[in-house]
Amino acid sequence: MNDMDRIKSYIKNFEGEKVAVAYSGGVDSSLVAYAAKDISDAVTIKSDFIQNCVIEDSKEFAEKFGLGHKILNVNILEDEIRANPPNRCYLCKKRIIEEIKNLGYTVIMDGTNADDLHEERPGLKAKKEEGVISPLADLGLDKKEIRRIMADIDQKVARKPSESCLATRIPFNSEVTPERLKRIQQAEELIKSMGLSSIRVRDHFPVAQIEAPRDEFDKVSNLGDLISKLKHLGYESVTMDLRDEI
Repeated sequence: MNDMDRIKSYIKNFEGEKVAVAYSGGVDSSLVAYAAKDISDAVTIKSDFIQNCVIEDSKEFAEKFGLGHKILNVNILEDEIRANPPNRCYLCKKRIIEEIKNLGYTVIMDGTNADDLHEERPGLKAKKEEGVISPLADLGLDKKEIRRIMADIDQKVARKPSESCLATRIPFNSEVTPERLKRIQQAEELIKSMGLSSIRVRDHFPVAQIEAPRDEFDKVSNLGDLISKLKHLGYESVTMDLRDEI
């Protein structure tokens, strides 16, 4: 039995339940949504924390492969989450899972993989408490294996860099506002339009800190123009954090 057959066999255990796959359009959740498409809906969260490209990518993949796809609008900026405490991710995941359950789903699956279990992720605690099923992690599949499996389905998705929500760009205990999230999204879209694909803009307002792999940043031909455009968004200064990978 190959890995895709293993995933489908695992998911088949939930046939007869009302199943939702928490679907971001990334490589992990795309694989689960694809494998579970005959018995589930792929549910994509739309909120201030989520980049526009995530919504568009999820729509594109769902249409291409015939997924039952729902986009769920969630007002995530409640007082406790807006304050951005260190357990923000935990609170956010709890809220999202609650909203999906309110649609009547009896089983929620996600794209957590085996590598994720070795990292400090407060959101994993929320998922465990709420009984979220993680087929890839339960089958011991790591990111490298998932990309390999996904490459046989959709090369574009298999190559996608890992993404995280926009709120992760803001330091803990610094208020998360729609204005800050919009500014971060505009900054990242601007940089990606220059040819970079794997970047983060940390919002230490009025300072923008760009995180990017060294080899990616070599694609920027006019650094002065980039800094000027970021200042036009309201930043007063720009710093660079160049890494081997992000």
